[in-house]
Amino acid sequence: MKEKSKIKAEDILMQDGEPSDVLYGKNADESEDEVRERQLARRIYYYLINHSKTSLPNDEKSVLKSQIVDSVNQYRRSRRVRVWSAVAAILIIGFVGVLWYSQVHETPAVVKFAENTSVALPVGDTRLILQNGQEIRIDKKQSKIQYGQNGKDISIDASQKVKQSLESKKIVYNTVVVPYGKRTEITLSDGTNVWLNSGTRLVYPAVFAKNKREVYIDGEAVFEVKHSDVKPFLVNSRDFTVRVMGTVFNVSAYSDDQYSSAVLERGKIELSYKGNSLLHKEKTQLSPGDMAIYNPGKKEISEKRVNPADYLSWRMGYYVFRSERLDNILKKLARYYDVEIKLQNTELGEQTFSGSLDLKKTPEDVLKVIQKTTSLTFSCTKDEIIIN
Repeated sequence: MKEKSKIKAEDILMQDGEPSDVLYGKNADESEDEVRERQLARRIYYYLINHSKTSLPNDEKSVLKSQIVDSVNQYRRSRRVRVWSAVAAILIIGFVGVLWYSQVHETPAVVKFAENTSVALPVGDTRLILQNGQEIRIDKKQSKIQYGQNGKDISIDASQKVKQSLESKKIVYNTVVVPYGKRTEITLSDGTNVWLNSGTRLVYPAVFAKNKREVYIDGEAVFEVKHSDVKPFLVNSRDFTVRVMGTVFNVSAYSDDQYSSAVLERGKIELSYKGNSLLHKEKTQLSPGDMAIYNPGKKEISEKRVNPADYLSWRMGYYVFRSERLDNILKKLARYYDVEIKLQNTELGEQTFSGSLDLKKTPEDVLKVIQKTTSLTFSCTKDEIIIN
């Protein structure tokens, strides 16, 4: 009979699944050695949480601890631990500690910058914010920003020229904030084109680093990434990171939405996100026509096949919906037109609509199209639209 392979503490810590299952196991037939290794894994896990030099914020510790059992019986050694076990434990702590914080808790520089320089969504004008604090206001509904390869020269709507200093060798970050009711197309210094939807903030380097291109988004955008075999392009959001070499895709990651999503039109992308694994992020790859939807409550991604054109159509001035809930549609329209839409009946929001909406028309005309196939009625005041 083939001897059963022995499981080690490091193997247990690298397993996927619910923390309570991984740390405590469900197999009643475990050998004495396996029980001892699982006990060692628990001790290492708690050591990393409570004694690491790289401390976690208290709220993250609380979330992490809530993922495992509510209470743990204090480990009492029933036998003397051999010297090799102690040495192994130290090595595992070092290895797993580095892995833990490098893969799960290391925050990219662009994300740190975005979090430390949060900008309120503007009312009225789109804003381009340089790192020195200079703000350039853009009053057009549809604007275009283009960077030169050097990152210093910026053209706005082909009529306004801006020049910024990049004398420092450090990465210089710029920010574009698009208010409700407006859209912006931006060409980054590497040639990547990004179409920003209403209510979106994009943080990006004026010139990318030598080994990778990394940006942060809060909102919705279509990315047409300039291909590079040596410099991957990473789009960071609240819930996940999209990694690409060169492709076209849409990311919807508004901070006030329940879910975040990515839809791939062309090329190939990889999403990494915080799942239920103890020590590393989960990953999934999308092919053209795939849509990934992240549920932050369950820390899970669901995938389905879609027509990508439906999700990228807004940059062309129209929305395409297929059995979409009315409350979701109204939220998108409120952002796009920068108008307050109040839904009086929540049950009405559960109805669905399929069809195309021409966003070049007024909000009232668009709602009349929806009205033809639903029980929606509406009235307009000076400041809002009321849906009955």
